[in-house]
Amino acid sequence: EAMSEPALANEMDISRGPVREALLVLAQEGLVVHSQNYGFSVARFTEADRHEVGAVRYPLETLALELARARITPSDLRELKQLMKQMLDLYRRDQLTECTHFDREFHQKIWAIGGNRRLERTLLHLMTPYFAYASVFRISRDDLSDRLLEDQHVAFLDYLSRASTRSAAECVRFHIGVVTQASGGDQWPL
Repeated sequence: EAMSEPALANEMDISRGPVREALLVLAQEGLVVHSQNYGFSVARFTEADRHEVGAVRYPLETLALELARARITPSDLRELKQLMKQMLDLYRRDQLTECTHFDREFHQKIWAIGGNRRLERTLLHLMTPYFAYASVFRISRDDLSDRLLEDQHVAFLDYLSRASTRSAAECVRFHIGVVTQASGGDQWPL
């Protein structure tokens, strides 16, 4: 959908300058597309985009999880558990927009704990459109349930607290795809 700077400025009762600046920021975040000759339009997020994000997200989030494990504190773990609890509560009440907000906060907290600011910014830039589209357009996997959502995030918490023998890579794969465990051939459905 095309976005008209004058119409947006008029609707918000502000000048076109701040509208253009905001649209340029949204373009940098991947939420709108800017074309020199055609202006701004809402970005599309296709199934192919979702797979591309997953392919890049996997190694980056694996690294972030490994870095966070070396630096995590009991206070960090309590905060992550609280974020997960809020996320699950909202999911169970079918408040998916709010649930997605806490899901993003959960992951962003892990990225920050790792201490690599470039990695954190890269993941934030990569995942912002994904979380936004998941929230606004209710993009989710058909098999997602409150139990699976909980298991995915508990896997991260168990890894971070050293309560699991799974690797960071296995935890991230569990979160974004189907994994066959090398040891027993069991699958984690995602």
